[in-house]
Amino acid sequence: MRISVKVLADFMLANPARQRKIIRDSKFPKLKDGKPKPQIVRYSESRAAIRDFHESGNDITILLKAIERLTNKKLTNPEKDSARIDDNIRAISAYAKYYSKTSFEVLPTPKPIYSYEQIEVSAIPDLCVQENGTKKLIKLDFNQAKPRKEAVDIIMKVMSEAALQAELGIKPKDVVYLDVSRQEQYTGKKLNIGLKKNIDAALATIQDMWSNIKQES
Repeated sequence: MRISVKVLADFMLANPARQRKIIRDSKFPKLKDGKPKPQIVRYSESRAAIRDFHESGNDITILLKAIERLTNKKLTNPEKDSARIDDNIRAISAYAKYYSKTSFEVLPTPKPIYSYEQIEVSAIPDLCVQENGTKKLIKLDFNQAKPRKEAVDIIMKVMSEAALQAELGIKPKDVVYLDVSRQEQYTGKKLNIGLKKNIDAALATIQDMWSNIKQES
């Protein structure tokens, strides 16, 4: 059984009916006919552009060209995915405005997993970087809506625990959740021990539910 850290956070903050749907969607990523369920990675272009930007040594033209490509894509096919393109343009513009001076050495991205009994929680960061000699794992949030603090705490705690299990040498304070739209940064420094117990309890519940969840007809 494998789920993403975002799925876990959504599950922990959802009502029972919503929880069942979350587990069903994770257990059955394909439709009855075998076709994969459509998945939209909304900010894929933003994440790629930001990685390229830092790998280039903060060449601002990387971000400007990414915005130009997205703008041209929207003009060429205005009826196709224009809202998602606008969101990526907004995200890249915000990052360029507030974080273009941030100096990151981009490192290979690890794929840490938080394991609990039969469940694996994928906790892959958007960026693994070195900043002033310190290795950090960064989760990027480009959404216009402010993230729930509870969800941010869950994501950072799982990422911290997964990094610990993988022996990455990352301290909780160096697990960073970056809310780009509001220029807010959260770290795992002050997360309490009780949160891990709540996470493990939720994973135990997911494990119990998993076998009883059936695919919708």
